[in-house]
Amino acid sequence: MNISLFITIFILIATSSPFRLEASALPQEVFVSHSGSDSNPGTRNKPLRSIQKAVDLLQPGKTVILLGGLYELAAPITVTAKGSAERWVTIRGDGGAKVILDGLKINIPNQGKYPSNNGLIQIENAAYVRLVNIHVRNSRRSGINMQESRYIDVLNCTSENSLSPGIASWQRCEYIRILGNTVINASDMEMSWTPYKGSEAPHEAISVAGSHHFEVAWNHVYNCQKEGIDVKETAAFGTVHHNYVHDCKRQGLYIDAWFGQLEHIEMYGNVVHNCESGIAISSEDGPNTKNLKIHHNLVYNNRGTGIFFSRWGADNLREEVDVYNNTFYRNGWGKNFSGDPQYWLSGGCYLYSTRLKDLRIRNNIFARNFPFEIGHTSKLVDGWGSLQQIDISCNLIQDINKVDYPIYLHTWLKDSVFSMTGTHAILADPIFENPEDGDFRLKEKSPAKDNAGDYLGVFPKSSTKESFWWRGNFPPVIDIENY
Repeated sequence: MNISLFITIFILIATSSPFRLEASALPQEVFVSHSGSDSNPGTRNKPLRSIQKAVDLLQPGKTVILLGGLYELAAPITVTAKGSAERWVTIRGDGGAKVILDGLKINIPNQGKYPSNNGLIQIENAAYVRLVNIHVRNSRRSGINMQESRYIDVLNCTSENSLSPGIASWQRCEYIRILGNTVINASDMEMSWTPYKGSEAPHEAISVAGSHHFEVAWNHVYNCQKEGIDVKETAAFGTVHHNYVHDCKRQGLYIDAWFGQLEHIEMYGNVVHNCESGIAISSEDGPNTKNLKIHHNLVYNNRGTGIFFSRWGADNLREEVDVYNNTFYRNGWGKNFSGDPQYWLSGGCYLYSTRLKDLRIRNNIFARNFPFEIGHTSKLVDGWGSLQQIDISCNLIQDINKVDYPIYLHTWLKDSVFSMTGTHAILADPIFENPEDGDFRLKEKSPAKDNAGDYLGVFPKSSTKESFWWRGNFPPVIDIENY
């Protein structure tokens, strides 16, 4: 046989073999089905079976589509693909289908590397990757975990039942967007493969730890065993907004420095209820927590403090903090809203730490919190407001407490607390529309107006019930191209 003819025939056979799907021949979309076969070409009618095989073939601009159904995983899915700014790579569930990746039958061991955490979907050393419309459940570590990656989108996914976070982004990650997801029952020690040896499950429902340039928005977080959303370690230049967090056993929203500087974080437009504290701000082991803006959040019916400045950990400095136009209603009443003044966290706003500087708490509504609306530790020195540049002013306060101050909290806190209103306070009923139904819009005759006629608290004068974005079909489907 002519040698050139032999080579030609060999190449044709090799490239057309049904058992061979090279990255260079990858079509724009490759399909995977739990009933597929890895000898298939990866079309919708003849999909692959292995998610990992399809993911390993990803190139810039390519998409892996998981067809609907239950995938009982034999190993975690690891994503190391690198797209580009013009050509992202995408892994998504088929439109309108329910795609479930279940890790109940597999262990995800601790690999011994920081942060000692791995996920059922593990995204590491990746770039320009989108994960869309995938439900992960029963993870022995995290649901979706990102490490040392940049430009990663996690959109409209669900994580249910995980030992560690439902969704996490760690140190050396940047330009991360976590949008429109649902996280249920994260931080559950019962999800450990073997009896968990720690005192508590690691981390939080959504953990953003040391990542820079991030957005966490439009997520629904509930029925979790620890905190809801935690921005921590050396996180910087990020926003946390329009998340609905409820029925968590610890804080709804948390800011918590470790290892170094945490800075430039904005939390706004979130709704938090039926958690422990609504919002907590710490510098547990970082030297400083700096430049925080916390505004237009609705925080109500939480067992503990509406907004708590803690002494947890090393109790390091928090400075350049603005807390404005939030509504804090009926927080601090303890379990079953029994009104126990010795519940371990209390009040509408509690300045428990003395390590505060350049703090402004203005234009908020504090109403029916227990056993104080705004309280501060007795450990603050005389003249602390001017010495530490702390301005508490122009808040509307409805105080129904009949308590003699200072009160001594003899439980875990062991602190004497003084109540205060600050300067230029409006002492009145804010006159909400229907707070028992979660309607905290202000009636026209509400006194909650500043000198310019603008309303204090969360809702502007023009708000309507359509402003209640967290009710109905939430989270929304995120159209990232028009976001």
